[in-house]
Amino acid sequence: MWKTVSELHCSISQGDMQLPSFLAKPIFHAMYTYMRRREGATFPPIRRKVTPVDAQRKAAFDILLDTALAGNTRKPIHHNLSYPKAEFLNYICDWRRFVMHGSPSHDLEILQPIRMGRDNNEFGNRQQIFCSPDAIWAMWFAILDKSKYNQTRNGSVRVGSGRGRVKYYHFELPLKNAESRPFTEGMLYIARAQDFPDKRPYPVLDWFDGEIEEWGSTQPVTPLAKIRVSPRDFPYLDQVQFSL
Repeated sequence: MWKTVSELHCSISQGDMQLPSFLAKPIFHAMYTYMRRREGATFPPIRRKVTPVDAQRKAAFDILLDTALAGNTRKPIHHNLSYPKAEFLNYICDWRRFVMHGSPSHDLEILQPIRMGRDNNEFGNRQQIFCSPDAIWAMWFAILDKSKYNQTRNGSVRVGSGRGRVKYYHFELPLKNAESRPFTEGMLYIARAQDFPDKRPYPVLDWFDGEIEEWGSTQPVTPLAKIRVSPRDFPYLDQVQFSL
C-alpha cells in the first residue's frame, strides 16, 4: 500500500500538489488504520486532535513554563496545577513550539548525540540526539525502563497544521512484557525547536501536510528546563499493545 501511495505521491508532486484537508485527513486515517492492522494491531488508532486550550489553562501553563525557563534549569519543574500534567506538556509543544527529549535518566545537563540502540530506518540509526515536537511521544521514551524490554514499535505522525492538526500514535512492546510492565519514572527535557534542524524524511506524508515527528541534532544540545513524568502521566498507558 505504501508503495502505491508513494507512486501516486511522485506523480502529483511534480505539480507541487497537496491534498486539501477535507480529503487528506480521512484518506490518511484509512491508510493508517490499514497499515496498523497489517502490522498486527488489535486496538483502534490512537488519534489526538490538537485544540487550543481555554484562557484559564493558557494563563496557568504560561506562568508555570515561563517561571521554569527563567529559573534554575537543573531543578525540575514542579507541576502543582490542578490540570493533568499531559495537558501542560502538550501545550508546551503544541502551542509554545518547544520540543522534548524523553529519557529515564534524570540528571542530563547536556543532551549528547550518542546512539546506543538500533532502529529500522536510516534516520533513526544516525549518531544524533533525538527529540519530538510531540510531548506524548517524548514521554513514551521517558517512562520506558530499558533494562526490562528489548524491543518497541512506536510512532507519532502529524497530519495537517495549525488549529487543524491531528496526531496519530502507536505504542507496542513484546508480549512477554505484558506482566512485567517495563515502565518507570523518567524525565522530559525541554529544548528549542531550532536546536534540532534534522527531520526524519518521509516524502509520502508531504501529500497530507504531515510528518513523522522525529527530529535530530548531530550537535550537543543544552536543555532549557526539565520535568519528571511517571507512567500515570502517560494518557495512553491502557492502549499500549503487548504484541511484538
